Amino acid sequence: MARISFVTLLPRSCALILPILMAGLPGLARAAGAAQGSISGQDVNGHAVAVNGKGHFTVVMYTNPDLEDASRKMTLALDPYRSRSNFTLVRVVDLRGNVPPQMRGMVRVEIRKEEVKESVRLKKAGVSASSNQSPIIPDFSGSTLSALGWDSVYDHVHLVVYDTHGHEIKRLESVTDAKQMTRMVDSIL
Repeated sequence: MARISFVTLLPRSCALILPILMAGLPGLARAAGAAQGSISGQDVNGHAVAVNGKGHFTVVMYTNPDLEDASRKMTLALDPYRSRSNFTLVRVVDLRGNVPPQMRGMVRVEIRKEEVKESVRLKKAGVSASSNQSPIIPDFSGSTLSALGWDSVYDHVHLVVYDTHGHEIKRLESVTDAKQMTRMVDSIL
C-alpha cells in the first residue's frame, strides 16, 4: 500500500504554501513557550528559586506530607543524575492550609534537617554538594503549585520536566513507580 502524505490531499495552492507555514512553526513554538514565563518560588531558606530555570534540565516534583515515603523513593532513584551539571531537581511541598503561620518556622527547621541528612547521604554516594542543585520549596500559599498547574492535593507524586531553555517538555501525573520516572529522565538526558 502506498503511503499518502497529507500534503498530497491538499489542493495544489495549499500544498505550495504549507512549507512556508511549516518553516515558521519553530519560531511560533518558541514564542508560545516564552509566553509561559518564569516560574519561581522560595526555598526553605527563603532564597528565590527559578523553578524552570535555564541552562539545565529540571525535574520538578510535587509532594506533600502524606507522600513523604513515595517522594523519598523517587528522590533516591534520581541520585545517579544529581552530579550532572545539566540536571536539577526541585521539590515543591504542598503545605497549603496545613500549617498555621506560627508553625512554619518549625516546618522549615525539619526540612533543613532532612536536607542535611540528604547531603551526607549524597556525599557518601560521591555527589558533591556544589553539583547537587536540589532546592526544596515549602509552598504554604500555593503560588508556586498554581503556577505549575497543580491546583489540587494529590495522592501520588507528580512530575514536570523543563528543558535547558525553561520550557516544559514532559508532565507525568500520579507517578507510583520510580522506574517510570528514571526511564523518562533517561529519554531526555
